[in-house]
Amino acid sequence: MNAETPRARSTGELIARLWRDWLAHRWPLVALAVFLSALTAASVSSYPLVVSWAVQLLERNDARVIWIAPIAIVAMTAVRGLSLFAQTVQTNRLALKVMQDLQERMFVRLVRADFARLLAEPVGSLVSRFTNDITLLREALIRAANNLLRDTLTVVAMVAVMFWLDWMLAILVLVVYPIAAQPVIRIGQKLRKTSNEAQQQMGEVTSFLEESFSGARMVKTYQLEAYEEKRSYVAFLKRFRLALKLAASKARVDPILEVVGGIAFAGVLGVAGWRISQGQATIGDFVGFIAAIGVMAPAVRALGTLNAVVQEGLAVLDRVFTVIDTPDAVTEAVDAKLLKLTGGAVEFDNVSFSYGEDAPALNGISIKAEPGQTIAFVGPSGSGKTTILNLIPRLYDPTEGRVLIDGQDIRSATIASVRQAIALVSQDVTLFDDTVRANIAFGRLDASDEEIVAAAKAADAHEFITALPGGYDAPVGPRGGQLSGGQRQRIAIARAILNDAPILLLDEATSALDAEAEARVQEALSRLTEGRTSFVIAHRLATVRNADWIYVLDQGRIAEQGRHDDLVAKDGLYARLSKLQFAAG
Repeated sequence: MNAETPRARSTGELIARLWRDWLAHRWPLVALAVFLSALTAASVSSYPLVVSWAVQLLERNDARVIWIAPIAIVAMTAVRGLSLFAQTVQTNRLALKVMQDLQERMFVRLVRADFARLLAEPVGSLVSRFTNDITLLREALIRAANNLLRDTLTVVAMVAVMFWLDWMLAILVLVVYPIAAQPVIRIGQKLRKTSNEAQQQMGEVTSFLEESFSGARMVKTYQLEAYEEKRSYVAFLKRFRLALKLAASKARVDPILEVVGGIAFAGVLGVAGWRISQGQATIGDFVGFIAAIGVMAPAVRALGTLNAVVQEGLAVLDRVFTVIDTPDAVTEAVDAKLLKLTGGAVEFDNVSFSYGEDAPALNGISIKAEPGQTIAFVGPSGSGKTTILNLIPRLYDPTEGRVLIDGQDIRSATIASVRQAIALVSQDVTLFDDTVRANIAFGRLDASDEEIVAAAKAADAHEFITALPGGYDAPVGPRGGQLSGGQRQRIAIARAILNDAPILLLDEATSALDAEAEARVQEALSRLTEGRTSFVIAHRLATVRNADWIYVLDQGRIAEQGRHDDLVAKDGLYARLSKLQFAAG
């Protein structure tokens, strides 16, 4: 059932994919960015020529140096300043737009991914993709967009100027500077590997923090503060070491370029001095050449450090494309049709299911629920009860056998039409940090206010909702933290009532409630199950006594089945569970 993870991509593949899918259709923006980069490079490239010309005027005592040279320099700096501003804004707009699209594509991919894939990766790790990873990628894209083309063009232009001023000195510079290329490239390659490791570890840190803070109640009750502090020390120490390793690798680039630049300058100084003494070059050409090196050196250094940033960005890009490209295990058939509902009958036809390479969670399960029936599942923890419920809305697909709704194999129907036929109320109620009204309306987004209120009344929730400050517009807080467990559960029931699906899944819907809250929720559930095909999981057998049929599961198999009284009379597993819970009665 596990989908194959895409292989790691080469640098060329990553860049080609980025261009094809996210940049090519924005070619006017790219063309404008290229033009502005070229204009910026051209304006700075004229500096050495103006300096050389100004020195030659000084050598000839030409008065034009007093007024023409300053005007030319001011004009060039003005052009460069304006073009640099426009280029920075334009390239940032382009890079940030690409980032927005990548984030959106990644979120859409994950929010529509199958259930197994989402469970396989910690929430903190997924969140890290949108925070830490995207931050690194944004920096790499902006730096690349701002510096790569502009600095490359500047270097090319300076080389041309050098050849114009003194071809011999230009050859000397071109011989020396490439010496730095190989070590800088090797550093970048190591950086990409280390960066990928660091980004994965950051996901682990985010997961750890999410676990620690969301589990604060347990941590404090069991006095686990010292244990959590030790975990944090290990996690943050590993983060420190990886970050230091990255910083040290980046720090090696500038010294290499500094030494190479020094060698080039020393060589130019010696050769130029000899050529001037021999009358083969002028001081003006030499000063212009030095100015060209002064302009080119920061551009070369920027490209060297940019390589490190780009390698980090490529590591992130590979992780982003992995999220986008990893196929789902649960997919929709090409010829899938809308599910045709005639009543809501559900059947499991010799269904088996395994989680990866583990022992089967279900083995040869055959179940049939007629429209309107309430089917209950009981059994020890890990017997397969929740797995059965997860197969009905195709959160997973069976390893063997079929699941049918109204006689149709749900794998031949569209996933949307299958899930539209199903409503879920579970022990772990999911409420979003929004209003009460919005959380009920998630059952049907186009519901009117009157329908929302009617659903709340049917769920025995209207009274406590109207008592809240703000009523239906009261915020429920993160994860519904402003409400009690019973209140959250009744909102979930109201949501299911509003959904009005013919098939209802109740997964431990009252197990976490006290006796009074459970009684109110049970009353609301009774109204909810009327006329619906309902599947109920409950450890408390009192909640399943009136079910039309009870399946007793043990180690993924049906151990017993029947009605409550008949199962008690058999004196089997159900009877033993029942005696444990009803002994007081």
